Amino acid sequence: MRRIRKYIYALIVFLVILCVGVYGAYALNFPKWFPFNRKNALEEWQEKVFKDKVLYVVEPRMEGGYLSANSKEACSGLLYRIKFDPRDLPMMSWQWKVTKFPDQRMVSETGGGWVERDDYAARVYVIFTSWNFLNIKSLEYVWAEDIAEGTVLTSPYFKNLKLIVAESGTKNLNNWVFEERNIREDYQKAFGHAPSRPVTAIALMTDSDNTLSTAEALYKDIKVGYKNEQTKR
Repeated sequence: MRRIRKYIYALIVFLVILCVGVYGAYALNFPKWFPFNRKNALEEWQEKVFKDKVLYVVEPRMEGGYLSANSKEACSGLLYRIKFDPRDLPMMSWQWKVTKFPDQRMVSETGGGWVERDDYAARVYVIFTSWNFLNIKSLEYVWAEDIAEGTVLTSPYFKNLKLIVAESGTKNLNNWVFEERNIREDYQKAFGHAPSRPVTAIALMTDSDNTLSTAEALYKDIKVGYKNEQTKR
C-alpha cells in the first residue's frame, strides 16, 4: 500500500508543478539568490504536502541564515516558481548539511525494495514543465547515505525524474557542504540530450515517510541562473 500511495503522490506533485509552471508568475532577475536571512524568506515558496508536513523553519542571521528541515515519517517539499534558460545560464549552487539520515534499516528488516528506500535527508529539484504532462522533466540532486556520488538513477515513480547523487555517505555528516552544478551538462547526462525548455521551478525536500523514521537537514545560500564562472565558497 505504501508503494501505491507514494506513486499517487508523485503523480499529484507533477500535476501541481505543471499548473504552477505554466500559469504562474516568475522571478526574472538573475542570478537569483536565496540567503534565508529573514523570517519571511519562505513567503514566495509554496509547500506541497504528500504525507504529513515536514517542519521547515527559517533561521535568519545577518550572515549565514539557513533553512532547517525536520521530517518525522513525513513527506512535504517547498516549491519556488522561476524561469531561466539553462543553455544560457546553466549554473546552480547551494550549501546543505545533513544531521540525520532516514533509517534504512526499517526497509531492510521488512524486505522493501528501492521504492520503499526512496527517502533522502536532502533533495534539490530543478524542474522543466511542459503543456504535456508526460513531457515534464526534472533533475533531483540528492545526498544519499549509501549510493555512490555521481550515480544517476531514474525515479521509481516517474521516468522523467532523474536522481543525481551529488553527495554521498556520512563523511560530511553535520558539516556544511558546498555544491555547484551545471544544469545543462547534468540534463545532457541524465536524458541523453540538451534541454530544449527553460527551468520553470526549483524545489527542496527532506522526507522519511517510506522508512517510517526521521531525517534532518539544513539548506542555505541557494543561487540559480548564472554563467559558468568560478564561485567563491
